[in-house]
Amino acid sequence: MKAPARPNSGPPGEPDGRSGAKPTASRRFAEVVRGTVRVSGEPMPWLSVAATLAAAALPPVVCGFFFGKLAIAALIAAMSAHLASKDVRSGTAGLIVFSTGLAGFVCLGRPDMTLLVAPMVGIAAATAGHYGFARPVVRGLIFWTIFTSSLMPADRPEALFLVYCLSMIWSLLVTRFAGLAATLPPEEAASSQYSAVFGAVFAVGLAISVYVGQRHFGAHGFWFPLTFVALCLPPHGQLFSRTFQRGVGTVVGTLLLFGLGQLTAEPWWLAPIGAVALPLGFRILPQSYTGFITCLTITVLAFLNIATDIDTLAFERLATMAAAAVMMAPLAALGALALWLIKPEALRALQD
Repeated sequence: MKAPARPNSGPPGEPDGRSGAKPTASRRFAEVVRGTVRVSGEPMPWLSVAATLAAAALPPVVCGFFFGKLAIAALIAAMSAHLASKDVRSGTAGLIVFSTGLAGFVCLGRPDMTLLVAPMVGIAAATAGHYGFARPVVRGLIFWTIFTSSLMPADRPEALFLVYCLSMIWSLLVTRFAGLAATLPPEEAASSQYSAVFGAVFAVGLAISVYVGQRHFGAHGFWFPLTFVALCLPPHGQLFSRTFQRGVGTVVGTLLLFGLGQLTAEPWWLAPIGAVALPLGFRILPQSYTGFITCLTITVLAFLNIATDIDTLAFERLATMAAAAVMMAPLAALGALALWLIKPEALRALQD
């Protein structure tokens, strides 16, 4: 006698593929946790790591050696240009980074101007998203001058502008000739369907994070809006998983360097650790976003520790990450509600 077929022929615990059943919320959360700790894919080739460091890290190192604090402008321009040019062609990336840079220069020495400029940049990002270019704009904003304007010498705007432009051009050229430009998959077509709602959420969140960061997080208040922008990076359907992964990486990296900082009172012992962590982070980026954030956090804290004690840095970094994640939840909920009322097909596209 032929044995009756099992109702579920797939692997144990998996939904029946023929029924088309969707995984439950608890199962999705379990998949996010597994994806956070699991390393998959191929690492970035060391040649590409070297090109990335040459494009994004070399300009601030050289500029810092010769011109001191002007290196901050070099870091912002080089990193923003490299990140943006991985999404689009070099010319488009240059236009994006130059435009956001000009918006940042308006805020030099005038912190209150950031509250006016930030919403306008959010609207610009939404407009770019309507044409499928939200991701390079948001990438270009991650190291935006509006967040770090308080760290730069506002009495030398001409020198800052020149350093910014030269570093941007260098980064674009290195990225292009290394074959890394426009190598990421194109932005999802559905982004144009929710660009208006994204722009409203992004503009409000950016203004709030800039305001709170300036008034409640001390000299490193730029971390709050910077973290918020990083969490808003498309695809927006991965918002909560990316927030979880970034949170884990930030906590692990901060605690690791904080623990090492308790072993020595000399900050120069931690700087080499940051120098090693940066290329390692780029190396494992294709395999683990959490691992990359861990290494990046170690690098940033190690070098900031030269001027600020690690106890203060650790508290500020964890506090800004938590604040950005908490603020993101209601904003995302309001955005989802607006999509449900205005364009439910866009909400379904995000969920898929």
